[in-house]
Amino acid sequence: MDQDLLVVEQIDAGADFVRDFNDYVSVSVVCWVQPAESDNLFLYVASDEIDDSNIDVAYGEVLRRLSGKRSQWLDPFQIKLINSSDPIARDAIQIRDRYSARLPARHRGSSIAQWPGGPRSASLMSCGC
Repeated sequence: MDQDLLVVEQIDAGADFVRDFNDYVSVSVVCWVQPAESDNLFLYVASDEIDDSNIDVAYGEVLRRLSGKRSQWLDPFQIKLINSSDPIARDAIQIRDRYSARLPARHRGSSIAQWPGGPRSASLMSCGC
């Protein structure tokens, strides 16, 4: 992934957060995405339980769960919460479901979530969700 390399420590930090956050809402899929318009990586966390009516409360929960756990590998501003019906989530679920073992899968390309200037690449984590 261009300048930001997704390293094992970053993947592990994301997986640890998701395991904890899954106690708050049922997480359907998680993926690291580098949008085309950015050089930064973002951890997209999708859940059927997250929508416009509770997104602010859910982000508060992200901050609460990460407080005291500061890591050089995961910043709260890297986390993007989305509903499972979001195009990124739907594409990530489709890619995840190709792998029956439900192990983390890597998808490098621009075919996830086709929006104008779509992401360059994504790394999926199934987190046993």
